[in-house]
Amino acid sequence: MSRRWKLSVPEDRISVLPDSLLYRILSFLPTKDAAATTILSKRWKPLWLSQLIFKFDNQNKTLPIDLNCLFFPERSRLRLSIPGEDRISALPDSLLYHILSFLPMKDTAATTVLSKRWKPLFLSQLILNFEDNPFPNPSQFRRFLNSFIAERDNNLPILSFNLKCRFRYFKYDITKFVTNVVQRGVQNLSIDLLFHGRVPTCVLTTKTLAVLKLKRLTFDVPHVHLPSLKVLHLEHVTFGYFEYITKLLSGCPILNELETKDLFIEQYSRVLRVVVLSLPNLVRANISDDLIRYDWLHMAQHLRIRQTREIVLDSMFHNLTHLELIFNFMHSSGSLKWSWIMKLLENFPKLQTLIIEEVDIVHNFGDKGWEDPKVVPRCLLSHLTTCSLRNYSRINCELPFARYIMQNSRILRTMTIQSAEFLDTNTKLQMFMELYLCPRNSITCQLLFI
Repeated sequence: MSRRWKLSVPEDRISVLPDSLLYRILSFLPTKDAAATTILSKRWKPLWLSQLIFKFDNQNKTLPIDLNCLFFPERSRLRLSIPGEDRISALPDSLLYHILSFLPMKDTAATTVLSKRWKPLFLSQLILNFEDNPFPNPSQFRRFLNSFIAERDNNLPILSFNLKCRFRYFKYDITKFVTNVVQRGVQNLSIDLLFHGRVPTCVLTTKTLAVLKLKRLTFDVPHVHLPSLKVLHLEHVTFGYFEYITKLLSGCPILNELETKDLFIEQYSRVLRVVVLSLPNLVRANISDDLIRYDWLHMAQHLRIRQTREIVLDSMFHNLTHLELIFNFMHSSGSLKWSWIMKLLENFPKLQTLIIEEVDIVHNFGDKGWEDPKVVPRCLLSHLTTCSLRNYSRINCELPFARYIMQNSRILRTMTIQSAEFLDTNTKLQMFMELYLCPRNSITCQLLFI
């Protein structure tokens, strides 16, 4: 026999949904019924009066609303005929599911008291967002989640499961939560644990999983087989050994998108092995740590990297068309960094868009004198159309770098300079004139200074 849960009914959660969604709800209703929503809360009246879609039913002999009140509400008070039927509950299932997908599960559970229409929807929704923040302690959250799983039809699939926990739980609890959704063929899984729990073993051999997002977890499972995974996001994830990173990526043969930030290693092996790893289906990568080897990403088309030191690439990135480079070099490793970027461009022969942002320009004075490269990178000769320099200050070698790009890029269309916020107007004007007077190889090149 399934257990029943106790619900504490919170405030009106539907009324705090985004305007665009509430307008969509109102567009399904006749104007008479839309007007009736104004009694739900103060949130609804301005929405009703500002909607762009009205449905007047002229089959009624009398309208419940004076049109002068509708279009000139300051002239008289609104008089409404409130229907007895709950019109929101009669909306299509697809729209109600869409509404529920915006809410945490505790709030969606509260909708079951609105009418009999809502409880089956609550138990059969395919997108589940569980977070323990609204609960006073972990025991209540554990009972709520277990009760929901017990009440739900085991034959129904789960498309998306998001679990966010601020309390500390036993390893068994997290494993039980996740195992239940994995057994139902979950496709999108997101786990965020404040107290760094372990990644459940069952997650890493899920055949249906297409999107996996892990935050603040520890990874210590050597075997990975995720044949359907296309999107992998890792943030504040700790790996037992460096080899576990390569095993994870090797177990995702069709990975399209990789995003990493602040990865850690618990224990380094005494013997460092050279790992050759390829991600043949990779399209996009967003990397903000030093543990991912950039040569692994050589098949990517869109790359965003945040770097604190110079790197050497052994691979050619023949597919790369978009590169965003954010660097914050320390004093000891900042020398010749703009020359290093020019050297880096030789590995990207088909690059079309280049965005560069230097984070710390006030304290970073590591540049030495600029020297033009002996060989012009191939991308400048035939592919580069857009270049953007953010946080531009002219303190380092940005000016000769920008000048070189404009002088040697044959098909450059736009050179965008976003100046640093601390610069005064006179300095910005002087920088603009310096760049404006630079010769340009491309006759279509426009200089934008913002």
